Amino acid sequence: MDIRKLRYFLSVVDEGSITAAARKVHIAQPALTRQIRLLEEGLGTRLLNRNHKGVVLTRAGAFLYDNALRLVADIDNVARKTKAIAKDDANSLSIGITTIHPYIPGISGLISQFRAQYPDIRLALESMLSGPQTMAIIQGSIDAGLLFIEKDDEPLLDMLPIGSFRMAVITRRQSDLLDKAPTSLRDFDGAPFIRFKRDSTPGSYDRIDRYFNDAGIRRHIVQECHDDITIRSLVATGMGYAIMPSILAMGDDNLIAYEFDDLPLYSPLMLAWRKGGKSPEVDLLCRVVMNMGQLTHGAEEQASLPAQSTRAKMEP
Repeated sequence: MDIRKLRYFLSVVDEGSITAAARKVHIAQPALTRQIRLLEEGLGTRLLNRNHKGVVLTRAGAFLYDNALRLVADIDNVARKTKAIAKDDANSLSIGITTIHPYIPGISGLISQFRAQYPDIRLALESMLSGPQTMAIIQGSIDAGLLFIEKDDEPLLDMLPIGSFRMAVITRRQSDLLDKAPTSLRDFDGAPFIRFKRDSTPGSYDRIDRYFNDAGIRRHIVQECHDDITIRSLVATGMGYAIMPSILAMGDDNLIAYEFDDLPLYSPLMLAWRKGGKSPEVDLLCRVVMNMGQLTHGAEEQASLPAQSTRAKMEP
């Protein structure tokens, strides 16, 4: 079992088929099929079941996939750190930050505080969605991330809570889609909604979907987007509504956020790093986070919210 075969195996699983993986890794499909077969023969077990839709992991394959992610990430991280040492740049930290960080001033404060306390550590920042951040951390291309994720969403990550943000229905202030001002989430039954693509924020996507299904409230999905800012801008045109953190209505007189009693959802912001892979630099970042305290935004801060955010109670 060598690292190249593991990379091929991971690509096949991530892409869902050998054909798609062959295109991604730029190798002929028969050659990729042979590499997977050699990997299975070397381990003495079948890793993938093939069907008309693509491939499905066997139990042994699922075990190998989880561990191969860590192994490949460890090797890539060792290579990256070795190159950094060769360049006399060993004290470095690369982190992903949520794409809505401009709406959360505490994140900028955290980064500034870290730079002030540890000026000798070279800090690289990359704005990324939660889904891509998760994979980048697991694969070792970044050391840590500031992202929206639940603790149970990804077993391959360790996490430190940073804050919690109230979810709301974001609407255009002068919307023609409803006859009257909404007082409950149920007022939006059957209404047009704009939402994330699942690969952008898988955990939040599933929780919101499950909540609406359990509540028996139908959403008419008119558009799916990859990022918060695009969704926000489409809501501002009156195309539809969105379920997002209420902070995204701040600073725009054309938007309003409704925090309903029957929408008791919060989105947790975490500092996350690969399980068992906390570097000294990540540990220092954790200390800064713990010293700063929790970032919050929701009903408990209602008195300080701008006019764009409204807490609507359910009618009896």
